[in-house]
Amino acid sequence: MNADTTFAVVDLETTGTSVKDGDRMIQFGCALLRHGKIIQTISQMVNPDRSVPQTIQRLTGINLDRLVAAPYFDEVAPVLHRLLTNTVFVAHNVNFDYPFLNAEFERVGLPKLQLEAIDTVELAQVLLPEISSFRLSDLTAYLSIQHDNPHQADSDAISTGKLLLQLTKRFQELPSPTQQALVQHRDGFIRETGDYLNLIATPPKPLKKAYVQVGSLVLRRPVTPATDFALAGAYPATDLAKKHLLQPRYRFRKAQAKMMDAIFAHTHQPEQPLFVEAGTGLGKTLGYLLPYAYAATPEHKLVIATSTLVLQTQLMQKAIPALNDLLGRTVPSVEVKSPQHYLDLNKFAASLHQEAPTRQTQLLQMKLLVWLTQTTTGDLDELHLTTYRAPLFLQIRHTGDVGTPFTNPFYALDFYRRLQTAMDAAVIVVTNHAFLARHVEQLAGGQPFLVVDEAQHFADNTAAAFAQHMALGHLRRQLRHLWQLSDPDESHSLVAVYQSEPAMQMILRQLHQLTETAQTTVTTLQQDIYRHFFHGKTTATSGFVSLSLDPAAVDWLRETQSDKVKLLIKVIGRLTVTADKLTADFNQRPRFFLKSDGQRFQALAALRMSLADQRNRLREMLRRLPELINGRAAVASITLSQVKDVASLGLSWDVFQVGAAVQQLLRQFTAPVFVGATLTAARSFDFLTRQLGYGELPETSFLKLRSPFHYRDQAKVLVATDAPNASEVSASAYADYLAQAIELLADNQHQTIVLFNSLNVIEEVYQRLVHRPIADHKELLAQGVTGSAEKIAKRFAVGEQSLLLGAASFFEGIDYPDRLLEMVILTRLTFDAPEAPITKARYAQIKASGGDPFTDDALPRATLRLRQSFGRLIRTETDRGAFVILDPRFITTQYGKKMQKSLPNIKPMTMPLNDMPAYIGMWLRA
Repeated sequence: MNADTTFAVVDLETTGTSVKDGDRMIQFGCALLRHGKIIQTISQMVNPDRSVPQTIQRLTGINLDRLVAAPYFDEVAPVLHRLLTNTVFVAHNVNFDYPFLNAEFERVGLPKLQLEAIDTVELAQVLLPEISSFRLSDLTAYLSIQHDNPHQADSDAISTGKLLLQLTKRFQELPSPTQQALVQHRDGFIRETGDYLNLIATPPKPLKKAYVQVGSLVLRRPVTPATDFALAGAYPATDLAKKHLLQPRYRFRKAQAKMMDAIFAHTHQPEQPLFVEAGTGLGKTLGYLLPYAYAATPEHKLVIATSTLVLQTQLMQKAIPALNDLLGRTVPSVEVKSPQHYLDLNKFAASLHQEAPTRQTQLLQMKLLVWLTQTTTGDLDELHLTTYRAPLFLQIRHTGDVGTPFTNPFYALDFYRRLQTAMDAAVIVVTNHAFLARHVEQLAGGQPFLVVDEAQHFADNTAAAFAQHMALGHLRRQLRHLWQLSDPDESHSLVAVYQSEPAMQMILRQLHQLTETAQTTVTTLQQDIYRHFFHGKTTATSGFVSLSLDPAAVDWLRETQSDKVKLLIKVIGRLTVTADKLTADFNQRPRFFLKSDGQRFQALAALRMSLADQRNRLREMLRRLPELINGRAAVASITLSQVKDVASLGLSWDVFQVGAAVQQLLRQFTAPVFVGATLTAARSFDFLTRQLGYGELPETSFLKLRSPFHYRDQAKVLVATDAPNASEVSASAYADYLAQAIELLADNQHQTIVLFNSLNVIEEVYQRLVHRPIADHKELLAQGVTGSAEKIAKRFAVGEQSLLLGAASFFEGIDYPDRLLEMVILTRLTFDAPEAPITKARYAQIKASGGDPFTDDALPRATLRLRQSFGRLIRTETDRGAFVILDPRFITTQYGKKMQKSLPNIKPMTMPLNDMPAYIGMWLRA
């Protein structure tokens, strides 16, 4: 590979993935590159001499008529073989195209090509670190590369060639130290991909002012927060003033203006809370951001807490920039998350001097090196990874401890320290419900204003933030790994590293002894609890077990097991201090150690982080025992992965009543405001206010604003009169019905989301649908099966023929306007499982206070979820859609008829399932 090399960028379309299983090529595409230009393109159809699956024909647009007249592979193979000889093979996922092509050559008697090869997928993953999808069509769209016919080999090859050229340019624009760092770690790439970076690296050049270098790391230079903030002037109090400000960017809405006025007035009346239900499409986010832009200051900030990290990021990336554009100035804003979301630069720099245990670790390190030249926050969520459980992340996540300028060479640039500084200067602080609940002391200085967005989730999210699970089996495994690291008889232990250092050997002996003590204590704790609650007291022989504990059982735990827990807390504390000594020694004397020693210290650092977290959980368990004993707000349970597996025993506690905790939290803010599109159940705010611990509030605390949408003209609600009641049929029969019903309703040109109560049911239905004719016409996306909720949500957003099966994540918080979503199917009314420990505890408390669990809790929750699921359908004033309910209880029960009244001014239509497709088709075409 040199400057004069010809690069053959190849893409194949095939009938499947295995030549050995009879799959064949149907199209060969190639773009030849030399000296940074495409010099020739080749496209060749190939007769596979076998059938082509319908899914392949639909994906590629290649039908049998085009293949019948094409030559067989053995006729064109010699020409293709000669074409590719003496080139470097390039492909998007090279480990598919290259082996498949070589297998085809061998099949017809030609020798395998022996070429250097480059993979553009891994290049893109490293050089475009903040991209969430690395499919060729998504990359070309992101980079504005013209890609006329995706999934046709000639078009894909040309687009991949252009992608390679753009990635080359991106690499060469990186700072020289970053280029060299990537070249040094090039072994992490597959095949010769890393050698290509070595070839295209540019001569060293001075660092641009946009960057700063510390050690081997180059970062984007921090921007000093503005300190000259001034209020925007007088609040636009009249409708005319608001129109002048909003138009022409935004449409003036009377209801939105009313919301703005109510919130601005509320900033001067801190005594009572304000609840605002703002109907979909009203513009609730701008409805609260604008008035606070005229009231909040760095000394009297606005804290916004929303329900998820995704919505939190949307506020920062879309809503607040839109506010700034509207005002013509920047309102200083900062997004706040827990420390573990941020990169610790010192720990990351140390990881680069260690021998990476896996190729995947090296790829992540290279990705992070590039990302550091882009990020201004150090928020690891910007990487959009599907998992952050890799050992590297356990080592390099921040803990909140920034050290000092003497112990941390990155102190001045530390991302978490910079976050604290940015918070001081900010006018708007954006966070999430869980962080607000856990870290209110970091947000509440100076009695700031508070907006709780998506407030219908605030009580449950606060409860989840206070819940804990003590996985004692996991703790045992971690202690076992730590014991092995300090065991003299283990060949890969740290003892071998420090053979000639008596002082460090003594520290390792202390570590070993402490680990043995901790292991023994955990084992005894599990055995004692198991004997008391399970031995001879259960007839179950297998399966997961969750046993709820009454106050007397929790009191037994306190009396008999507290000393063991206290000992564990003490020993693990000493373990983490000892591990810190070893890690500090490794960081301070890098020349003393071999590069291979780094793997052991990386494992030690990851274990230390995890054990510190477990210690915090144990401390929290002790602190919460009195609350668990009185049983008024929380419930404890014991879990076993298998009923006979004592080693899997864990302890959990869930909070079911957070009113008192929420009230204590809210007292630290000025004039709290609760907003959302679905705050009321049965047209009343009472359910929400009870959850949040409020007593009776004056009418002036509530504002209900209707959506500007004309739902009667935009949506139809249809209920299947012949749908079965899920509780009256077998699980298999129910899944059969749903698969049949979904295919009947969704096998059309309309994008559809199907909402479920259970991920298990989603998987059962998906496995049936994938074998039915609809799979040949629709892209099937199933949460937990074809990808995570975030992944399939993004895929659905760019689809045209997609059917998405989703659970709780899709009941709200997603926005698919116009033809992106034209039908929502609700498989079942969404009631909580009554046997869940937290639900049982909540119901018991309601009964004890003289209430009715169903009408006071179960029905309001299910009604809110119904409103939320319907709210997915109509997102703009021009949308049209159909909302289908496959649960007969909606029309046959009294509570179902009450739930009907929660839908916005629409009377549900009832009809047999078989009549629905024709009606829906006619409605959507009208």
